[in-house]
Amino acid sequence: MRKTSTGGLFILFVQLLAFASALPLAAQEPDGKILSTKPWPPLPNYESLDDFGRGYFPQPVYEEARTHKDFDVLEITYASDGLPVRGLLIKPKAPGTQKLPAIIFNRGGNGDLGRITDSGQPCCRVNTSCLDVADLYLLAKSGFVVIASDYRYQGATLKRDEWGGVEVDDVLNLVPALKSLDYVDPERLYMLGLSRGGTMTYLAIKRGVPVKAAAVIGAVTDVKAWVDARPQMGIVNGNEFIDGFANIWPEYEHRADEYYRARSAIYWADQISIPILILHSRTDRMVPVTQALRMAEALQEKGKVYALRIYDRDGHPLPKNRDDRDRLIVDWFNRAGQGAY
Repeated sequence: MRKTSTGGLFILFVQLLAFASALPLAAQEPDGKILSTKPWPPLPNYESLDDFGRGYFPQPVYEEARTHKDFDVLEITYASDGLPVRGLLIKPKAPGTQKLPAIIFNRGGNGDLGRITDSGQPCCRVNTSCLDVADLYLLAKSGFVVIASDYRYQGATLKRDEWGGVEVDDVLNLVPALKSLDYVDPERLYMLGLSRGGTMTYLAIKRGVPVKAAAVIGAVTDVKAWVDARPQMGIVNGNEFIDGFANIWPEYEHRADEYYRARSAIYWADQISIPILILHSRTDRMVPVTQALRMAEALQEKGKVYALRIYDRDGHPLPKNRDDRDRLIVDWFNRAGQGAY
């Protein structure tokens, strides 16, 4: 047997240390560990918003979110599959000894489109991060800690977004992140998804995310029907925001149906094991209301617990019915926490 000298062992040890130090920080940390936090940049003044932003929020509601004093709004970086992933955390400044319920929010969009963390652009129709933060503040004000992921595909990798693929791990890894916070009640976790985030919500439930209830707004539940209804988006063959499903999903030509069904909750409603609140606008131009109606029908057939609310003449995230939307979500989650379902 070949002997290794003390000097050789020392050199090997130094080499291993050098290798470990060269790894991304998150690769050395457990999934869900919060690696860093920093204060969220101040939200812009209401007057500086574009017409879309000013139409999305009444000025007093937005200004309250912008000038609040009782909550910390933080940008976080956390570990997910060995990667550093950015996200958002809103919590009371002084939670004390109380254990608070928490909402995992799943954003819509893909890549940099729809991201929550600041992209350096003015807050506007394309970059709605300040509006998302203000909306989520309202849920925090209702008594919840709120956490959200921006998913791993951003910046240089933004066009590789798998849209319900491996980045679902980034949602699931928010659970251990929440459980590491001593002011969060791990028995009262909930999930809220908007648009593509609704798809992510259904996928997380399918994979057993330990939340007591969920709500979705304008959710995509049949991906193939959705892209067929909006071919102008170019989401299949690619556009400025995404390389396209045909270029991202391996062997798309032969496996497209498999991928679409795997991401479409209407085909596996039997695997939805928690109460679901479905909210949608009858006039939603981004995601047709039939996506909600068909999902409700599938849940009904499988004997699942759900509620459906269709609003008349509202936008995709239901801004005209914000008060009622949030009231229903908060009530749905609180009732689940009390064991009402």
